[in-house]
Amino acid sequence: MKINIASVLKNEGASMNFSGLVELGKTKFMGSTLDFEKPLEISGNVLNIGGTIEIRAEIKGEYVTQCSRCGDDVRESLFAELFESIAGDFSDADEECVSIQGTVMDIGGAVDACIFNSIPLQFLCSEECKGLCHVCGINLNKNKCNCEEEVYDPRFAIFRNLSKEV
Repeated sequence: MKINIASVLKNEGASMNFSGLVELGKTKFMGSTLDFEKPLEISGNVLNIGGTIEIRAEIKGEYVTQCSRCGDDVRESLFAELFESIAGDFSDADEECVSIQGTVMDIGGAVDACIFNSIPLQFLCSEECKGLCHVCGINLNKNKCNCEEEVYDPRFAIFRNLSKEV
């Protein structure tokens, strides 16, 4: 996302608002696919405070992914707050997440980092999700199976009857 900040660069204490949309579509994240069906909304402010440029923004939207336990679709809301600060000579600033070339500031890297830092590593359709049967693979939230429920590591078989003997 590129923003022309000419008026803010020249005047200490100046600020300007900005807003826009961030298109992500289908994106891979930590082994999951996130489907951003609609663009994310971003709105914020750029402020020149004593020669330091501060960027504050809010990013809102939603995405669809799969439950980590059962694989059903999960619709998640996203809300992220972005704060970046750049001090010094802005003429050719080239930071990892924000770059300023002339009077145009590109915050695309900062926006992406903010979005993906606010997404959880695991998604659940509900806290009570039972997941899939480890034997037959049926979704235990929708059906019950007749598979053996007790699972144990055969290396610890000798301990199975220990509590009965004591």
